[in-house]
Amino acid sequence: VGDVGVKALVEGLGSWKNLTNVALGFDRCEVGDVGVKALGEGLGSLKNLTNVDLGFACCQAVGDVGVKALGEGLGSLKNLTNVALNFNICQAVGDVGVKALGEGLGSLKNLTNVDLGFEACKVGDVGVKALGEGLGS
Repeated sequence: VGDVGVKALVEGLGSWKNLTNVALGFDRCEVGDVGVKALGEGLGSLKNLTNVDLGFACCQAVGDVGVKALGEGLGSLKNLTNVALNFNICQAVGDVGVKALGEGLGSLKNLTNVDLGFEACKVGDVGVKALGEGLGS
């Protein structure tokens, strides 16, 4: 699955306005920033979402641009209570994307569970600190 497939999926999901739960795994696929950005924009329009679980492990084309866009999209979902995002071994994900993700999720006052995976990414102390600050805002 690549960016074209994800964009088509997002178009289909967009018609499900009452959707509350989305769990999608793209681990080891060819999804990149374009697909992750489309997913962020599409999910951001589904205002009833309370649970989002997305996996992008080993998607080497996913980087800071996609993570930032996803954070922006999810940040508009005021009913969101649970978020699980797996970017393990996405080596193009770094401090910039993680900071932006924290800023987006930090605006969600109903969040009760957050599970984020950045194992073997380019995220360092600066990014983790910024993530914490964003989530705490």
